[in-house]
Amino acid sequence: MSDDNAVSVQAIASAPVAAPTNDVVIQLDTVGRKPGGTVTIRPGITTLVGPNGSGKTRALRSIQQVLRNRAEETAHVRFLSAGRTGPIEQYRAATDAPGVGSMSGEAFYGHINYRPRWHEIESVVGDLMNLDQRPDLRIKVETRLQQLFDRGIDFQWSQQGLGMSFTAMSDSVQYQSGLEASGIMQLVSLLAAIYDDTIGTLIVDEPEISLHPQLQAFILEEMESVAGDWCDPGKKRIVISTHSPSFLPFRSLVDLPQIVFFGGGAECRQIDPTNGLLQSQKLADFVARTSLSHRQALFAECILLVEGPSDEIVAARAARRLGLKIEARNTQILSALGKSEFREARRLFTEIGMRVTVLADLDALADDNRLVNDFSGGDEADAIAHAIGHSSLIDLDGKLRSELAGLIAANTAAIDAAIADYPYWSEKQDPNVKRRRCALAQLLTDPAVFGGGLEARMTALATRYGVLLDGLEQLGCFILRRGAVENYYSDTAIGVGKPARASAEADRLAALTPVQVAAAYPELVRALRFAAPGQDIDESVLLRSKLASALGAIFQSMDSSSTDNQIEAMALSNVPSINGLFSFHNATNSDNLAVRIDLRSKIFNLSGFPLTIARNENPHDAVGKVKPK
Repeated sequence: MSDDNAVSVQAIASAPVAAPTNDVVIQLDTVGRKPGGTVTIRPGITTLVGPNGSGKTRALRSIQQVLRNRAEETAHVRFLSAGRTGPIEQYRAATDAPGVGSMSGEAFYGHINYRPRWHEIESVVGDLMNLDQRPDLRIKVETRLQQLFDRGIDFQWSQQGLGMSFTAMSDSVQYQSGLEASGIMQLVSLLAAIYDDTIGTLIVDEPEISLHPQLQAFILEEMESVAGDWCDPGKKRIVISTHSPSFLPFRSLVDLPQIVFFGGGAECRQIDPTNGLLQSQKLADFVARTSLSHRQALFAECILLVEGPSDEIVAARAARRLGLKIEARNTQILSALGKSEFREARRLFTEIGMRVTVLADLDALADDNRLVNDFSGGDEADAIAHAIGHSSLIDLDGKLRSELAGLIAANTAAIDAAIADYPYWSEKQDPNVKRRRCALAQLLTDPAVFGGGLEARMTALATRYGVLLDGLEQLGCFILRRGAVENYYSDTAIGVGKPARASAEADRLAALTPVQVAAAYPELVRALRFAAPGQDIDESVLLRSKLASALGAIFQSMDSSSTDNQIEAMALSNVPSINGLFSFHNATNSDNLAVRIDLRSKIFNLSGFPLTIARNENPHDAVGKVKPK
């Protein structure tokens, strides 16, 4: 839920470029290992995104501190924490002791003496106390509550605090707030804070909590209706931290500078409104078509860009079959429409600090050098090029492109014969384009089909192309060497829609072993592993380590007469944390001391048990038999 990274902060004077604004630039200083960076709070909604633990919540706290301390701030700076419904839970759940506190649903909030300082209470309590005092604000909230959920609200003070009740408008049934859905309590609090004109800045940590997707979209629209310059009547700054794509206001490039990106171990990133990237029409077109999955990608640390929905379907199924758990590695597979679009998308995601991997069709290499050029800049690319004897990868690409063109020109008839049966992956009818693409695909796939003297030259050229492609893969650029993803399908039927074919192929992959998947889609699998770095989740590693330590202790003390209980006590004395994991048995045979271990827990899916280990065996080597099934 909330992040707990330490971030200190100080305010820096605003530096408006054009017309005067009420921007506030905030420097987040690095504390310990946590990243700092600069956040600019502009009129409207500022959205902080990034994985858990990346520093967003502490950044919100820093923003709150700075804005409250500014002499210019004359309106309230309201902070709603991620645990804002906590005060209600003691009445509706066994939160800190067995048994639910109130079966009647009665719940009480705050103290009457706190009413003047309601805005300093960072939970729903503050908003409920404010609603009780503001009949105008209550009408704003209740009107929406009635339309959405047919609910009315009422407040009553008692010696225990402020009570709140709901009325179902359709049948006038009244009930206490402790019986109401958590999402509706969240809604009441958020709406009260959104429409309170005494609040100049509203800061909300994870506004999506307990809200279904459509309600999240509604609350975002409500926020947008009041978001602006806090100096304007009826407007306020809004700063949110979210994990929900539904709360990400990203519909055009104009929205991009309002988003602050956290994660990846680097400083937080925020695009400057004057950045030339925002002038790209292709990128504008890409953003205009952003779906929920595209917006979801903005929460990731690593992106795998693929060329089209079919590639995305197959890549997702392959990742699942390989057990990569790419989501756990903060990686998102994202499709673009064509190579020109994902080149622009790569620029965008790289600019905001994400690690971007590209999986492109072969025509991205065959048709021009733009993709190679994109990956050829920088010291890492230069080092790779120098290691293979070239000044740059673009230089190598140019030489290979020229040589292939010469071979095609001099051997057109032979090449046409060799590629006649090669499945073409594009509707493009230009015979020269088709010849170039299929010739490159064929020589990368099986240059022997060219025959005669041409075979040797094509084979040599294929080797040199392999050097280039291997170099590009080190930089995160992977090319489908057979052409397009359809060239890897087992079903070569044509005339069926691309999504249907991709779905059928994904079903086929689900039946293959990981080794078979890697053999069927070598470039795709390498791209997935590059895009989602990290170790596979293997519970047997930690379990083997604990078991080996326990066995070391056992064989130091046991003899042939040791009972099972004594052996287990020897193990637990050295590794208490294995209590309940294993059962140990004396399996001594003649003079050869040995122990049999059974796995008690049923939650592991491991092979190798029961495991019998003799004293003369190395425990660490012996437990290697325990592996995931």
